[in-house]
Amino acid sequence: MKETVLRALFMWLVLFIILQPIFTYIDYLLDLQVKANTSYITQKAATEGMVTASMRNEVISNLKAIGFSEDSIEITSSTDTIQERKQRIDVYVTAPRINLFPYNFSGVSQPTRYYGHGSIMSEYLD
Repeated sequence: MKETVLRALFMWLVLFIILQPIFTYIDYLLDLQVKANTSYITQKAATEGMVTASMRNEVISNLKAIGFSEDSIEITSSTDTIQERKQRIDVYVTAPRINLFPYNFSGVSQPTRYYGHGSIMSEYLD
């Protein structure tokens, strides 16, 4: 019986070692999606002079499609009013980090959210 338990533990360890790079890659891709959508909404905000509700909804739909909860996605901007041409617009997008790892071997706490920040000069023309 003791040998069966050790064999099961060994199999779980081997399975974890095999799957860990896949989990890391998935975590990287989710982070990349948050950053890509931040860049996308920032570039669209430049021509409008601000982040509009339709832009927010579009990014939320994009992130929701890959598994994030709609209520947990936060999109903020440095301003809620139209910025004239050559004024700075900052956009922040955060989403909760999905914990794919059953154990943290590093001992260092991992970030709890994916984070994207974009900054651009307004191109708004009245």
